[in-house]
Amino acid sequence: MNHTRRVTVYLRSPVPDETERRQASVLGRTDSLRQQGLLDDVAVEYWHRLSTGGDAREADDIAAMEAWAAANDCSLAPTFDRHERHSAFTGDDSVVTLPVVCLAYWEDDELAGVYPHVGPCGHCTVADGLDRIESALRSGEGLAHTGSQR
Repeated sequence: MNHTRRVTVYLRSPVPDETERRQASVLGRTDSLRQQGLLDDVAVEYWHRLSTGGDAREADDIAAMEAWAAANDCSLAPTFDRHERHSAFTGDDSVVTLPVVCLAYWEDDELAGVYPHVGPCGHCTVADGLDRIESALRSGEGLAHTGSQR
């Protein structure tokens, strides 16, 4: 059975030049996987340093990532830092500090991996995630079927 395999790369903007080069490296690697036919699609989303949940799509994406982490005994902290804040002007709300680069891997409509995260085996970076995704796709298994999402 063929699966649709795609990644979404989330990039924080604006960032310093050195960080932008790191982001470009991730984009280059994901595009290479797409060009090799290992991924069906690569999407890029830009976000700011903080999310208040005001952007519905961004809030849904973050909620899906947090649900994936909870279901897989993982944590998105400390790169996703959720905390409450109080402002005399806007009142109380919850904000999430977002990482400079994040990778979400999907098989069909199932979120199969989020990088960076901390799991039972320790911290998994975006580079670790790309290594695991590439290895799983080259083996023909896919990430969701190898148990290597952590």
